[in-house]
Amino acid sequence: MVSNKNRLYIALYPSGATGDVTPEERQYRWGFLVGPKAEKSKEVPGTRYHVKNSIVTGWNYEELSLRDVQNTTTLLARLLIAKIEDDERLKEVFRTTPFVQNDPNWRCRTWVEQVLARIISDGGIVGTSQLDWRAIEQTGRDLEHA
Repeated sequence: MVSNKNRLYIALYPSGATGDVTPEERQYRWGFLVGPKAEKSKEVPGTRYHVKNSIVTGWNYEELSLRDVQNTTTLLARLLIAKIEDDERLKEVFRTTPFVQNDPNWRCRTWVEQVLARIISDGGIVGTSQLDWRAIEQTGRDLEHA
């Protein structure tokens, strides 16, 4: 039994959208970070999993190795949501959760919510966890006002 299982985080980044014209749900970019339990060194390697929208290519999935999962470029918040039991099944969920092109209402937060639903449905990918999307989203938004 592995005692130093990786951890799953929700990551919030600024969306780049401006001011009051942006609805509240579009103020952030949402994604996932995976890193080790032990974070004793200055730089802790990990991985970011997210979808991003490009004017040229539309929505794309990205899996990026990070030198330091604790502090990525423009990271606003990192919320611990789960202890990972099966890293490979989690990666498969990230890689196979579809994204929708040409739907103005579909966003990265939609993908994050769908990933969480698939993790819950699987039942064996994570152990101790908080996977309720509404609670996670509210906690992330509350951090802005803290």
